[in-house]
Amino acid sequence: MSATAVEDGGVFNDLPQGSQRSAFSPTASAGEVAPGDMPARALDCLPDAVFVLAAVRDANGRLTDLRLASMNAQARAGRLGRQAFVGELCSTLWPRMGQDGSAATCMRALATGQAHRGAFAWVDQGTQEAGAYEYQANPLSADHLLWILRDDDARALRAQLLVQVTTALAGANSMEAVLEILTRRIMPAVGASVGAAVLDEPGNDMYTVRHIHDDAGPQAPAPFSVTAPYPMAHTARTGRSLFFCDPEQRRQQFPEAAAYFSERHHSTAVLPLVVGDRLFGAVSFHFATRHTFEDSERGFLTALVGQCALAMERARLHHESERARAQLEALAEVSHVLATTLDADATFANVTATVVPRFGEGCMIYVPGGKGSLRLASLSHQEPQVQAALTDLLRRYPPKLQDEDGIGAVIRTGRHEACPDTSRFLDSLGCPPEHRSHVQALLGSSAWLIVPMSQAGTVIGAMVFTRTAPLPESDLAFLMEIAHRATQAVTNAQRFSAESHVARILQQNLLPPALPSLPGIEIAAAYHPGMQGTLVGGDFYDMLATGPDRWALTIGDVCGKGPEAAALTGLVRHTARAAARIDPEPATVLKAVNTAVLTDHPTATFCTALYIDLHIDPTSTGAMARLTLAGHPQPLLRRADGTITRLGTPGLLLGVVQSRPVHTSEHSLRPGDLLLLYTDGVSERLSPAGMLGEEGIIDSLAATRHATAAETVAALEARVLAHGPTAPSDDFAVLALAVRE
Repeated sequence: MSATAVEDGGVFNDLPQGSQRSAFSPTASAGEVAPGDMPARALDCLPDAVFVLAAVRDANGRLTDLRLASMNAQARAGRLGRQAFVGELCSTLWPRMGQDGSAATCMRALATGQAHRGAFAWVDQGTQEAGAYEYQANPLSADHLLWILRDDDARALRAQLLVQVTTALAGANSMEAVLEILTRRIMPAVGASVGAAVLDEPGNDMYTVRHIHDDAGPQAPAPFSVTAPYPMAHTARTGRSLFFCDPEQRRQQFPEAAAYFSERHHSTAVLPLVVGDRLFGAVSFHFATRHTFEDSERGFLTALVGQCALAMERARLHHESERARAQLEALAEVSHVLATTLDADATFANVTATVVPRFGEGCMIYVPGGKGSLRLASLSHQEPQVQAALTDLLRRYPPKLQDEDGIGAVIRTGRHEACPDTSRFLDSLGCPPEHRSHVQALLGSSAWLIVPMSQAGTVIGAMVFTRTAPLPESDLAFLMEIAHRATQAVTNAQRFSAESHVARILQQNLLPPALPSLPGIEIAAAYHPGMQGTLVGGDFYDMLATGPDRWALTIGDVCGKGPEAAALTGLVRHTARAAARIDPEPATVLKAVNTAVLTDHPTATFCTALYIDLHIDPTSTGAMARLTLAGHPQPLLRRADGTITRLGTPGLLLGVVQSRPVHTSEHSLRPGDLLLLYTDGVSERLSPAGMLGEEGIIDSLAATRHATAAETVAALEARVLAHGPTAPSDDFAVLALAVRE
């Protein structure tokens, strides 16, 4: 035999502490009770193995060994006892007593006259059978003691199982994993023939039978009422443990539940799942054999369920943490997607496409239409067949704004509404049975949640989320936040669309409605607004006939954006038109514009302009251009031979000083020549590599040497737009005149 020992309690630290005599300790003084005076049959009635050991002393009275004097029936029947061993030395019978500390404990008990206890693990070298024991050494006299040995195999197995369960639960990060350990490992290990776990559903007052241990195999989760007159309901509701040794005890306390128990439910233990003040369910163990549920077994089952409860709470917190992280990531993704467009219809489509399938199988958005109708703005579903069928159904049988419930009621009242299944939603549509059955078959028993899309008390529509799994109340705040962000994006898109429309109309009124037809000359122009689509740009161009074969061309750039820039643009354009009709001399026209700007806009604002007085010779091919610059980029002339030159002399801005030098230059335009006028939005177009600059414009002109005026303008516009990763921040205008060959 080999053994390892833990003395004075050790791992069995739940034993009574302190030195006290056992139930067999004599009350008389040592020497008054002889071992033979203890009735042998009294010891035989004890459930523990009891050995009477006698002291062996040397000539000097020093205790050197112990001798087996007698043993009771339990000891004789055990692995450590044989009646023939009586009278032999303990060191011979059980050599390991000297190594595991039990012999020393017995000698100390004799020396002190006080009881001592300990424990050791036993391995039979012949059979390799293991055993665990705890013992007490109780002195009877100066030379005799009782060595009481208790088989503790059950305790050792429980301790081993508790360690294994704790280790397994430490690696369980989901509720399903914890329940699997509970019902597949713990319940069979403790001998339960049937068992179950009841848990609350986060976010509502519902409970569910989540896992069942049974010979019939796993069963699907089922609803459970904690108000029912059943043991599990009582414990889940009150947090009190229940132990029934036999069916009669259980029947007396819960008579209504008797019909649900069978022979496999002889003894029952029901324990709460609780962590701190949080009670969230119960676990039941049913045994086919009788259990008395002594304190040790109750404590063991309580410890096991307590470990499961802690693991479930960790799994719940882990799940909530992961869910919160996923929701934050989703909100960030939704916000990013919503920021990619300012088109309302595209925003609707982006929202539903982002939601599906991440937060549900389907999502749709409804907005009010005309005359109390509702318009399906967008619909997405992870199954294309379902999406097509549902889109067809909803367009043929749309909900109405005045409906008592459903989408219309949510838009009208601003309150969310949950539909537990598809049938209730279809009821509100009033569709024919054949359509209803088809869609019902596709959707199954999906749950629907309708939330309002509102901002500042105004409801602009409703979002509908569909899922096959129930929609927990804990998701409501998150889905409402998605709807809120979508509302903001749609509202911004609608506002931008309206303001952009106004800006486009106003901008069109600041440009000529159409370019005139000039004899022998081709004209092309382009205007491109900047990214501020809701603001009127300051760039403009204009053409006006000032006489037979004589034309006034103006291009300019007003400082600023928006209404102020629009007002100044209108002033410059109309002043130039009026002055050109009186006297088309370039210097005279720009002087009039300068005076008007200083008079009507005395604040710090200004304008650049290029004015050309164009004479077309009807008797010969060609034209004469007389031009004046006021702070504007010099125009570029591309000759028929490909030579590109700047024209004109730079001059001062308009609206800065009253008296200003004016330089007018004359330039002949011959067949094949092209004159290009542009605003600084072209040359100052930015990219990470720098501005496009005049060099980029010249390159574009050179690359289109044999192109028409329209082709040249289109190529330059494309180059400006492509020069940079984003749309131009500034608006720009281009005007080209080409003399036909």
